[in-house]
Amino acid sequence: MHKPFYLLLLLVHILLATSFLSSIPFWVIFSISFFLLSLAAIRFGTFDYKKISVSKLFIAIFFGILMYGLFFIGKLGSSLLFPNMLDEVADLYMKIQPQLVWHFVALFLIIIPGEELFWRGYIQKNIEAKFENKLVVIVISSLFYTSANFYTFNPLFLLATFAGGVVWGTLYMWKRNIYLTILSHLVFNLFMLVLFPLF
Repeated sequence: MHKPFYLLLLLVHILLATSFLSSIPFWVIFSISFFLLSLAAIRFGTFDYKKISVSKLFIAIFFGILMYGLFFIGKLGSSLLFPNMLDEVADLYMKIQPQLVWHFVALFLIIIPGEELFWRGYIQKNIEAKFENKLVVIVISSLFYTSANFYTFNPLFLLATFAGGVVWGTLYMWKRNIYLTILSHLVFNLFMLVLFPLF
């Protein structure tokens, strides 16, 4: 792992802490954050990508729906076991739920591609250069992904973030195609925030 890796990890923490904790409107700073992180990932990283075949398209869609299914099951379980914590997740989603047209544009064109370029394409690939065990790589990169969302101070959201890191990290490790993780993440958010919102 080279020097920019640690600087970019520090940067993502600063940017996401500012997104979740500052008085600056969330969607403004979050969009700017992932625009900057995308540029950094492109500048310092290299990505695995290939043309998407029909079969791989279905795999990406399946992983996106799988992630939504995990969230759905997690919500059902949490409503029984941790109802008060689930209310806190609902409050958080009220803050980060896209409301305006430009929020959706930023989400699908900047934030989701930026998250995948940065977390899977850059961070996970750098960790992969250090560790040979694929499971270890996925877990460590997912923990980094989760840690940057610490500033929500919501354990259930952090658990959900870790699950996302594992699902998309596994997809990237398996298919070596950043386009598939971006597409899968898009499908998940389409279900989660547009078609069948859970909160």
